[in-house]
Amino acid sequence: MGKFNNFRSYIADNLEIPNDAFSDNFDLRMHGNQKIIIENHTGIVVYENDEVGIKTNEQKILIRGSKFKIEEINSFKVIIKGEIKEIIFSKE
Repeated sequence: MGKFNNFRSYIADNLEIPNDAFSDNFDLRMHGNQKIIIENHTGIVVYENDEVGIKTNEQKILIRGSKFKIEEINSFKVIIKGEIKEIIFSKE
């Protein structure tokens, strides 16, 4: 596994791509309590007005709050807006 990770780092460095783009880890960023951006997700498992569940390679992220709307979604990134009150991480 170490050689594969070194190869991914080598490719990322030579192509000037962030290492995270080749990583299995997710990246989560928040803008206050109104917006959350999750990169490297594998799908949405729950989508309700007051709860959103996002699956990643190793975890499930459950976001609780109110007035949730998906602002953007693609195969790599999801952006959710609403009033975020709680984030729960759980292993699958």
